[in-house]
Amino acid sequence: MVAVIAGCGPVADNAEIDNDNSLAPPPSISLRITGVEGYEETLTKLRGNVVLVDFWATWCAPCIEKFPHIVALHRKYGDRGLAVVGVSLNTPEEESQVREFLAQNEAHFENLLSKYDSGVRAIKGFGLPGPIPCYRVYDRSGVLIREFVVDPRSAKQFTVEDIEAAIVDLL
Repeated sequence: MVAVIAGCGPVADNAEIDNDNSLAPPPSISLRITGVEGYEETLTKLRGNVVLVDFWATWCAPCIEKFPHIVALHRKYGDRGLAVVGVSLNTPEEESQVREFLAQNEAHFENLLSKYDSGVRAIKGFGLPGPIPCYRVYDRSGVLIREFVVDPRSAKQFTVEDIEAAIVDLL
């Protein structure tokens, strides 16, 4: 088994308005279908930030379990220069399912959806060393510093705290 991750709309007429008579709608979820070329463009665009990339899929239980922690890291360190990129290895046909999951988790950061037609092809296309979840941490100049990969041969796997420590070291 392979276990392989803003615009504004109008305010509804019945929306409650806060004390200053304005209510900003929540940011929309961005999601772009792409392959490795779009991934590399995104990394280039984010230079100057520490970048955390989360490769995930809706069919990967460990990915789903860790995803809220990734969103929390974005909220906690975004103002200190952390940019998060979610790369879903779902297929383009599963776009609505991916969008729904991202919206439920309030994943208001860069989100990419694999253009490849299977998880195995996506793993190869994005050059991942193994199954997902997989996380990459890049420094502010765009250099890959750490890669967190599931190792089925190891008794101890990486934790979200390990990822956070790698980020904090670079901020």
